[in-house]
Amino acid sequence: MDAKPWSHLYSPRAGEQRLGDALAPLGQAPFVLLGAAEDLGVRANGGRPGAAESPEGVFRALLNIPCNGWVRGGELSWGGILDLRSAASVEAVDEAVHAAVAPWMKAGLVPLVVGGGHNNAYPLLRAASEAAGAPVNALNLDPHPDVRALEGRHSGNGFSYAREHGLLDRYAVLGLSEYAVNSASLDRLNTTPGWTYETLESWAVRGETSWESAMDRMLGHVQKGRFGLEIDVDGITGAPSSAQTASGWTWLQARELAYRAGQTGQVSYLHLTELALNYASEGERPGQAKAAAMLLLDFVRGTQSLPW
Repeated sequence: MDAKPWSHLYSPRAGEQRLGDALAPLGQAPFVLLGAAEDLGVRANGGRPGAAESPEGVFRALLNIPCNGWVRGGELSWGGILDLRSAASVEAVDEAVHAAVAPWMKAGLVPLVVGGGHNNAYPLLRAASEAAGAPVNALNLDPHPDVRALEGRHSGNGFSYAREHGLLDRYAVLGLSEYAVNSASLDRLNTTPGWTYETLESWAVRGETSWESAMDRMLGHVQKGRFGLEIDVDGITGAPSSAQTASGWTWLQARELAYRAGQTGQVSYLHLTELALNYASEGERPGQAKAAAMLLLDFVRGTQSLPW
């Protein structure tokens, strides 16, 4: 019997090594794969459910990628998929996610987390801050800043709660939509020390800056210390998500950010969130899952010159 707990997610092929064949034992690789199968936080924020089903699809795509001179599976280990669909509250999800990742971060490992809702930013920042012994920073590629009021936990206020609880210092939102942020959240961004943003419209519509310049500024803002890398699929044009858009950035731009962030050597975790594969047609789902899987590998490859 195959002892690999992820074996149901990939199909071995004779004469070919795939990532599913090559994962290192947990604790013996710098990166840990974790799925958070839940959409309770999205529902609590008034969003469309569906993100709970995506971790399995993304990891299926990832583990079937062939190993070669560019792809080396030994840098990855399997942390599992947390099935939190029956959790009683968002706070219960917070505790489960934190309990999973905290020991890894304290050991110097970097979780690669596929959600699930953006509410999971809070337990990830909590674990990162505990591991660092100080507040950490966060870079969020997202049309929404998720800094809504402290009105009970949901997917729209993870960063507000992290700041309130002393976990989050510098915060940068790359791609904030001028048409998707309420006045209270914008005021919070503008008045909180160490918080900043670049709007999508500033580069994509008005040409006041460029994607590259905006990305450079946001990375420069957070990489003065350890930071969490948050990538919300809501901003990727045509990607199936809880708040899908037809006017955003591309998977390739998101992949570029993941690679560039990896090169800093300062990332405590990568969180890919709000992907809801079931909103894509059956024929489109494998391609969307593969794009997400490639983003995870782009981040890992960005770190490959670092002395792990």
